[in-house]
Parts: sequence; C-alpha cells; structure tokens
Amino acid sequence: MRRIERYDVSSIERPTRADLERLARRRLDARRRGNELVLTGVGERLRLLLAVTGLEEVFLMDGGSSEGGPDDAPEPEGLSDPGAEGLPVELLPKPGG
Repeated sequence: MRRIERYDVSSIERPTRADLERLARRRLDARRRGNELVLTGVGERLRLLLAVTGLEEVFLMDGGSSEGGPDDAPEPEGLSDPGAEGLPVELLPKPGG
C-alpha cells in the first residue's frame, strides 16, 4: 500500500509555469519513493490552471483547506484501486499501442 505525502500549496496564489514544474517534480519524487502526493489547500486559480492544462487528472487533491493537520483530510480517491505500476487506469498504455 502506498503512503500518502500531503503537500500544502495554499501559498500559491498566482500559479505560474514554474509552480507547475515544481509540483510535477515533487509528484515524480514521491512516486519514486513509492508514495502518492496529495495536494492540500489548493486555491481556485491553481485548481483552474490544473484543469486547463489537464493536470487535475494527474494530481490528487484533498479539496479541503490546509488549516487542519495532515491527518484531518479525508483519504483521497484513487489510492485503493491503482492500475498496474500504480498508474491510474486511464493513464495506462493501451494493449498493442
């Protein structure tokens, strides 16, 4: 079972490409350690940018504020039934392709 790493992004008020690159790197590092990165405190602008870029399908978000402790947020969806290699099923390569 994967461990969850929560990352508070509430300080990102005006997200930039550099912010997205940093988040992508952090997610990759977590995955290499066998963990899953969950973003907490995601603001409206960052959420919109993730949606526009298609990255909302890649990042797990707890949907709550970052004011509670790390154990206060509900367990994010998608961790109980990962596809092969821990990737969400929709990101797995299609057979023969």
